[in-house]
Amino acid sequence: MRLLAGLSLTLSLAGGAWAQTPQPVIDMHIHAYGAEGQGPPSYVCAPFPSWKPMDPGAGGPRLAGYMASMFGDPDCPVRFLSATTDDDLRTRTIEQLRANNVYAVAGGPPAYVDRWLQDEPTRLMPAIGGGSPERLPSVEVLRARHAAGKLIALSELSLQYNGIAPTDPRTEPYWALAEELDIPVGIHMGPGPPGITYFGSPEYRAALSDPLQLEEILVAHPRLRVFVVHAGYPFKERMLALMAAHPQVYAEFGFLTAGYGDREVWPYIQAFVDAGFEDRILYGTDQMVWPELVGAAIARVRAAPGLTEEQKRKFLYDNAARFLRIDPAGTGVLERP
Repeated sequence: MRLLAGLSLTLSLAGGAWAQTPQPVIDMHIHAYGAEGQGPPSYVCAPFPSWKPMDPGAGGPRLAGYMASMFGDPDCPVRFLSATTDDDLRTRTIEQLRANNVYAVAGGPPAYVDRWLQDEPTRLMPAIGGGSPERLPSVEVLRARHAAGKLIALSELSLQYNGIAPTDPRTEPYWALAEELDIPVGIHMGPGPPGITYFGSPEYRAALSDPLQLEEILVAHPRLRVFVVHAGYPFKERMLALMAAHPQVYAEFGFLTAGYGDREVWPYIQAFVDAGFEDRILYGTDQMVWPELVGAAIARVRAAPGLTEEQKRKFLYDNAARFLRIDPAGTGVLERP
């Protein structure tokens, strides 16, 4: 009886420990950079309840007031304050990855990516991104990083913030390199912070969110794998058209899952599922300087209406594992048909 009681207690404790381990997640989109990456200390809402109007008539003071209302002291039920130092940002983000069983594609400048990898070489998958070809490492440097196992993707290419179309001739060497190395490219095509054109990135244009701008690149580089960051929001029909014509393209929903309201984000994702693309939707947080956004966004997805548990599993892990050809949690998904 004592043996059976002991065995029962052991199984109970083991079961409890197992139950506390969340199902694995692959986050296709976190930023490995400094705490000043989004400017002064700020809050992010998860989600933002609304996008407030801006009155530009009084110039600087009105713009500053608008920024304060959106990010300085926003009125939202769930909000998180940015990290204060580089070490704080790195440490707290890694803590969030471990607590939520997340493996993440971490993009940023090489020095930051390498520093983050020192602290977490298992859960972080190194990528390199930038806002213009001039801000990216050279093709030769990237090729060497790939040979050293320090480049899993080019991501995030945030060209849109600098008014650069994906077809700009300056980007061609990077598209060619990604095809040569057989690594995916994540490109920002979607929303930025409200009003960013007026107080942060004067060259940002919403028109550059149009995913069909990628079509000629895909045709020129037929072995290229691309994931569209923020899923081309709000150009849903054009994103669906691109994916229908080019099966190597995936939609990554980025900040939509963390910061957009339920009535917007879930119908948007559902449209891709209903169109037959549930195997080509990717999860990401676009975690920048608010580490707790990692856990909050995952919790929102797990509670999302409409999506089945199987679809959530694909969205949170399986699709990314197949797309990256990596199964970091050892789920066996790459062996399953």
